[in-house]
Amino acid sequence: MNKLIRIILIVLFSVSALIILFYFAGGKNTIELAASGRIETYPKFTNVLIVWAYILTGLAVGLTIVFPVIQMVTNPKNAKKGLMGILALVVILGIAYLFASDEALGIRNLELAAKYDVPSTLKYAGMMINSIYILAVIAIVSMVYSEVAKVFK
Repeated sequence: MNKLIRIILIVLFSVSALIILFYFAGGKNTIELAASGRIETYPKFTNVLIVWAYILTGLAVGLTIVFPVIQMVTNPKNAKKGLMGILALVVILGIAYLFASDEALGIRNLELAAKYDVPSTLKYAGMMINSIYILAVIAIVSMVYSEVAKVFK
């Protein structure tokens, strides 16, 4: 099994290196923009690189989901700790959602306002920003606590 994983990693690395080589050394495409008459150039293999990045991201996300599930099935005692962490994250996201605002930004450009001044998008963005603040405070407090606890031991 370990040998199989090593072979898969070597193949993924080789394909990645080959695609990056093609991206940088594969020449350029030129395109004339109709609206401005400007000529732009971009690497020929840009789309291949982007698709490969999507494939690698999907693989990473899939394995990130599958391996913890396998771990929970094989070791149910430790699954409780993992589920508590997920539950804590859901609670933090819920609190962040409650404090998020969906108030309009007042963008004057109608195109941008239609795209970005949407209440649900604003609420989601606010939730993410608030959750980062909450998690940062938790991280700082836990670092300070661990250092202070070491002093009194």
